[in-house]
Amino acid sequence: MRNPLVPFALLAVVAVLTFGLAQWTPFAPSTPSTPTTTGSVARGEGVFSTACAGCHGADASGGVGPALVGSGLGAEEVAGIVAVGRGAMPGGLVEGQEAADVSAYVASLSQ
Repeated sequence: MRNPLVPFALLAVVAVLTFGLAQWTPFAPSTPSTPTTTGSVARGEGVFSTACAGCHGADASGGVGPALVGSGLGAEEVAGIVAVGRGAMPGGLVEGQEAADVSAYVASLSQ
């Protein structure tokens, strides 16, 4: 007779591996040396709510994606992450002015 705990143990191992891989950053994204456009914190809040809040939480306190509040990320670093992605986050979810706006908003939360 099989041990009834085996399926639960397997599920726990798969869950830990899945969340571990989602947080893993195999390389540091390149960041642009200077932002190409100036972002607006107010517009960035709107972009964040539609493009980012699903993973990072409506208040950026985390969810599937990491918490961004108090993370210490600067606008240039955020712009680089938005452009090329990091971990499970794909790059290019927003581009151009929207990327500059969301970078300014996330940087304002990071302080």
